[in-house]
Amino acid sequence: MLYDNTMEQKRPLLMTSEEVAKLPILIVDKKGVLGSALAKILRDQFLVVVVTAQELEKHANLVHIPYHKKIPMIPDNAYSHIFIIYNGENELLDMLAAFEEKAVAVKARFLFITSLLYSTPKLFSILRNPSYRFLQTVLYGEIFDNDIIEANEVNFFIHQARTYGRIEVPRDGLGIVYPIFLDDVLSSIVALAFAVERPRDTIFLFPHHVYNEITVAHILQRIDPLIKVDFSKRKSSSRNYYVPPSGLYYFREYNLEERLHKINLTRNGNRGKVSQRKIHLRIPDPEVKQNRLKFLGVVLLAVFVAPLLFVLFCSLIGAVLLSSSFKDLEQGNIASSASTAMFSQNAFFVAQELSPSLLLPQIIIPRQKDEFITTLQTGETIAMTEVSLDQAIQLMKNIYEGKSVSPQTDFLTALTTIKNALLIMQKLEAENSLPQQVLGKIHNMDSAINLVEETIDTWPNLLGFEGSRTYLILFQNNMELRPGGGFIGSYGILPVDNGKIGKLQINDVYDADGQLTQQVQPPYGLQRYLGVSHWFLRDSNFDPDFTKDGAQAAEFLQMETKQKVNGVIGIDTTFLKNIISVVGPVTLPDYNVTVTPDNFYLLTETNSEKNFFAGSTQKKDFLRSLTQALLDKLASEKQTPYEKFAQMIVSSLQQKDLLFAFSDPGVQNVFTVNDLSSSLWDERTPQTGTIDDYLGIVDANVGTNKANYYLKRSITQSIVMDDLGGLVATAAATYTNSSTKTSPFGGDYKDYVRFLIPENATVTSVAFNNTPVQTAPAVTDPAIFTAQGFTPPPALEVEQTTEDDKSVVGFFFIVPSGNTRTVSITYTIPGNLDPTAVAYSYNLQLFKQPGSGDDPYQLSLSYPNDSTVVSSDNDLTNVGGKLLYSGELSTDTNLSATFSKK
Repeated sequence: MLYDNTMEQKRPLLMTSEEVAKLPILIVDKKGVLGSALAKILRDQFLVVVVTAQELEKHANLVHIPYHKKIPMIPDNAYSHIFIIYNGENELLDMLAAFEEKAVAVKARFLFITSLLYSTPKLFSILRNPSYRFLQTVLYGEIFDNDIIEANEVNFFIHQARTYGRIEVPRDGLGIVYPIFLDDVLSSIVALAFAVERPRDTIFLFPHHVYNEITVAHILQRIDPLIKVDFSKRKSSSRNYYVPPSGLYYFREYNLEERLHKINLTRNGNRGKVSQRKIHLRIPDPEVKQNRLKFLGVVLLAVFVAPLLFVLFCSLIGAVLLSSSFKDLEQGNIASSASTAMFSQNAFFVAQELSPSLLLPQIIIPRQKDEFITTLQTGETIAMTEVSLDQAIQLMKNIYEGKSVSPQTDFLTALTTIKNALLIMQKLEAENSLPQQVLGKIHNMDSAINLVEETIDTWPNLLGFEGSRTYLILFQNNMELRPGGGFIGSYGILPVDNGKIGKLQINDVYDADGQLTQQVQPPYGLQRYLGVSHWFLRDSNFDPDFTKDGAQAAEFLQMETKQKVNGVIGIDTTFLKNIISVVGPVTLPDYNVTVTPDNFYLLTETNSEKNFFAGSTQKKDFLRSLTQALLDKLASEKQTPYEKFAQMIVSSLQQKDLLFAFSDPGVQNVFTVNDLSSSLWDERTPQTGTIDDYLGIVDANVGTNKANYYLKRSITQSIVMDDLGGLVATAAATYTNSSTKTSPFGGDYKDYVRFLIPENATVTSVAFNNTPVQTAPAVTDPAIFTAQGFTPPPALEVEQTTEDDKSVVGFFFIVPSGNTRTVSITYTIPGNLDPTAVAYSYNLQLFKQPGSGDDPYQLSLSYPNDSTVVSSDNDLTNVGGKLLYSGELSTDTNLSATFSKK
């Protein structure tokens, strides 16, 4: 019967209605011929997700998910239309229930499209399952097109006409064919998908009236009278396809001649050397092939048991060796890791080469066999990648140790290898091909891998392959906290040339500061509350932005010692403690002590600060001895724990115990945007409907002691948001000073604190222990506050400046030994939301001060009664009209939420 007697054949290609939501469309087609053509039609109006093994043209509305040996993970979205194009893949049949469930959830159109080539009674028995209520089946015939994309009799005739100008019809020419033009298949599928009606019967996309081979040949001859038609003795390739007994023919009448007129029959002039009589059209017949394999498997079962066992043995050996190579690499045994990984690669290769010849699995579990071969390929790829990575690490180690004959060539080779290894692992992860063990290792190293990916292009510059480099290393004591990380007690000069790291020369900062011959005006906070009249290298890190601190330190070093540097590296005592925790205890023979993470700080202070006076060498001598002992231990260790070391470096960077600032703007930009320099740069751009907030609390210990060793700080923030996005916020920091009169290096905590808040914020009050205090603008003119007889104002002096689109609010206070004190500021931010907007968002950027600990942080954000939370960060909890957060400020942190009006 016909599809619909009232159906309008000239309907528009896409029949959309208001009921059809603009959701994405899903197309699953492993071969990709029909799926890619269908996607081209739909992509201009819809977002189309295509799951296929075929490469697709890039398009803004096209999402390509590779589909190779096994079906990949499909995005768990809602789809308005689901097209499943079946080419005999059993896994698609296994997933029909899941596709049906997804279609039912959003009332999506669900089309199962297949060819007569794959039509069998068993298939349609599965498709007639009553539970598939939304499934609509489409069965198309033998496709022909200008680009011959399918092996069938009609396409063979077209090929003969183009190549030989002659068609040989097999035998009597009465073999039945089911020709259908590709454009007709595509337009029909789209019309069915967007039509209002949903017929339950199978839709047939091929002529209702039967065509035979001789008829098609004569039609082609009428189109081009120069084509000769002969009969041959070759067997007809036409097949007795299974056509379900019930179904609807889409086309009332099908004018085949009109469609064949669209085929270009021009002679291509490429007449082959093989006689036409020897050319055979081969159409795959899955059933025949499977029966033959079954018969052959029974006959040869005994012969192939041994190869099967051998393949399994090789694959097991490959997996065991690969796991062993991972452990070797973790322990720093690079040579053993590379050797073991190479044996693993060879084992996987042998198993992979033999696997296709295993007929028994092909017959019994063909899909599992394909998955097994894919796993072997993945194993070989991972092993090969690890061999390359081990070789790259060894090249880097040779360069560092000065053993490389051609450092630049070796470095570029290692760099390229690392990049390729990262790309391969990213590809395997995207295809969900990585084993859980490898995936776990990668996830453990995600931060380190991201660091490498983001900075690797700067390595040739930084490591001196584009000219020798010299770096200033600042040893910042964060027990005497300063805005850039800590008081600079010592500094080091580190030369780097062609990847070879030279000897680190450590100096006491007073050696350099004593050589400064010119007057440099200190910042207000230093001059007013530390009481210094000159600015030196030791106090150069007074800005909250380390990129500016680094530039200032480099300038001071050049003024004081004439030494120019290409960059500044800031390390604090926490970073040195972290290194010791990875490499283990370090013995210093000169001092007859063993330094551990537990006694590190007190030993350092005891040997550096006790009886210290400007010009003494004890501080630099102890640091030099400790640093040299650490370097010697790293160099002598045969099994350096590279994984732990890499994780420690990344953790130190995130927590700002290790900082970088470079003179090259291009290099610095890379480190700034990746938050490796503790810069105040904000990647956010103002957007309509978004409320951007910012908070940083930056301390400067101006008490000339190490009171931060005994100090604990916690931060709270309470925010009330109005209907227009205006904020009333209170930010508070609570300080507990546990030092006593007998505590070594302790004492009162004298702090010049600065609150970093949005530039358009207005401070309304300052409070100590929740009691507001009277404030006055700070007297910042040195000529006034250094004058004899100057009397400070009775109110709290508050300095307000701006820096990098931030308002900076600073004042001085003291936390006596054994006391707790809370300081807070309250400020307002005007709202600028559109009153008619139905949705808006809030975004808070929290700035962690370098050198500070993991300060507890709590947030309470009250939002308007007419708003509801649409989404928020997982760490935020929605309780009674408030969003609450509790955590530790160990890194720069971003918190965001989206609201909608009720």
